[in-house]
Amino acid sequence: MSSETTNGSSGAGGAADAGAGGAGASGAAERDAAGAGGFRPRRLTRASAATQIADQVRDAILRGELTAGARLPSEHELAEQYDVSRATVREAIKLLSAARLVESTRGASGGTFVVLPEPATVAASIGDTLSLWFASGSTSLAEVSEAREAIERICVRLAAHRRDDDDLRAIREAVERARDDDGDLDVFLRRDLDFHIAICRAAKNQVLELPMTAIHLIRPWTNTVVFDLLDRSRIAEQHAAILAAIEAGDPDAAERAFDVHMRHLAELRAAALRERGEDEVAIAALAAEPAHPAIEPPRRA
Repeated sequence: MSSETTNGSSGAGGAADAGAGGAGASGAAERDAAGAGGFRPRRLTRASAATQIADQVRDAILRGELTAGARLPSEHELAEQYDVSRATVREAIKLLSAARLVESTRGASGGTFVVLPEPATVAASIGDTLSLWFASGSTSLAEVSEAREAIERICVRLAAHRRDDDDLRAIREAVERARDDDGDLDVFLRRDLDFHIAICRAAKNQVLELPMTAIHLIRPWTNTVVFDLLDRSRIAEQHAAILAAIEAGDPDAAERAFDVHMRHLAELRAAALRERGEDEVAIAALAAEPAHPAIEPPRRA
């Protein structure tokens, strides 16, 4: 029976993995990991063995020692290299899979391979975190709006410079669909979301797109507080003005049109707070169902 626990905590197993068995662990862990590029296991300490293994693999991925598509050593090989049980290795792989850094396949050509997280998956994960913060009161409507305005202003300017025909088509379609609004809240919020995400994509900057998409994913929550006050025809006109400036390739005009839109939304939020009170507004937002629409990965040339 192995002296380490299968949940990755060392306990007596720490002595086997990093204490009395340290000499064996050191020798085994320092051996070359065949087929894994520059990845070389390091000696484990008394902390959770599974977590340490997962951390070492993650660090190797971040350093470029393990690249997308690289196959990790087998479960048996990793157990020998780290001088731990195969159960501990399986736990480490589960941690890496949960972080979407590896995926395992079965069959003759199967194994555990390094993968890059999809942009949509990362954005949804960030959006979930923001939603939890919002639900717990750790962040506010004002903070969400402030972050959205700061990042999207940059995206609007870049979109005016970098948009292509596909981008313009996506933004234009979102504007035109909004004109056909039938009064349904979910439909309106989705069309509004389509418009702003299309602008983010047109900026052609994935680092900006990730947080911006995440913020927009929780906006169906936050937008419900002003829905009753919205003049949707006015919103459509403001969207059309932003589109026209982006089509013209004029970043200054695009930013001015965006600022008009943001000031209008800020006025609506302030009015909602005056009419309903901060607590009631927060409750109304939390009562809404946050939507996770399917987000396609950004197009790349």
